[in-house]
Amino acid sequence: MRRFEGAARVAVLCAVAIGVVPAVEKGDEPLRPRGRYNNSVHRFFPDLDSRLNAVRYGRWRAVEIAWNVGINPTLDREFSAFLLKLLSDPPRFPPEAVFVAPRFAREAPTVFHALRWGQVLEQQVSDVLAAPDATTKLTAERLDRVVNLYRLERWALTEPATEAPPPQALALAPRSARILLSGTRLFARAMEALALSDFGQQRWKVRDTIEEFDTSLSREKPLEESTHRVSAPTFAERYPAAAEHLDRVTRFRLEVYGALVGGGATSEARRERDDRLARVARRYGLPGGGIGGR
Repeated sequence: MRRFEGAARVAVLCAVAIGVVPAVEKGDEPLRPRGRYNNSVHRFFPDLDSRLNAVRYGRWRAVEIAWNVGINPTLDREFSAFLLKLLSDPPRFPPEAVFVAPRFAREAPTVFHALRWGQVLEQQVSDVLAAPDATTKLTAERLDRVVNLYRLERWALTEPATEAPPPQALALAPRSARILLSGTRLFARAMEALALSDFGQQRWKVRDTIEEFDTSLSREKPLEESTHRVSAPTFAERYPAAAEHLDRVTRFRLEVYGALVGGGATSEARRERDDRLARVARRYGLPGGGIGGR
């Protein structure tokens, strides 16, 4: 009898936990649209997916480091070595952003959620293109749905009124910047390869894209090559709304890095960093409050 009562208590506690945890996380964790295409890249192109995961890890780790200590040449050498090691044995699953960049997630939630939703959009678009039942018409319908759902989100970005100059972070951390920009270009080139071919041809096109990425990681490339307009012209022509939103996320991410150049070692540095990041957030239609000590 006592054993039964103990088991009953455990069952009740589990039921409460199952009911409470999703309720807490529901407001923060992006929910992917349902569809047969979910996780298509992971299922059918694991080598590509692992490299994309490495890029995602690198992005979040870069934001966390920059938020805490800023961006400088010394950190550039250390972080670029970390990125190359990560890419030499890339992870099979995407990062849990809140654990890779915990302090940034806690102290700059507005920007964190915007970047997180941008990553989800990027992943959804890739999965739609990699779906085995994809056709031009079906892909267009699915991408329209994905983009429309993204637009409804609280953390979706809007187009800023003016274009910002290239951030100082690119010059202060050239090695890391080249690798991260190569990673962004990989997303675009992969989407181009998937959009150009049917499911039977995609495998060798994706393989060529991976080989090109692996051999040109540290090569200096124009900033424009990280855009879909330049590196994925067919994709951008067929699905302009998706390409436009993805390029906007890329520009936003670059401006975030630029705002974090000074880090937060002192109270004055933190205040200036928070002000810069709040201005970037407002440029893209996000609330500027709730960042750092604001």
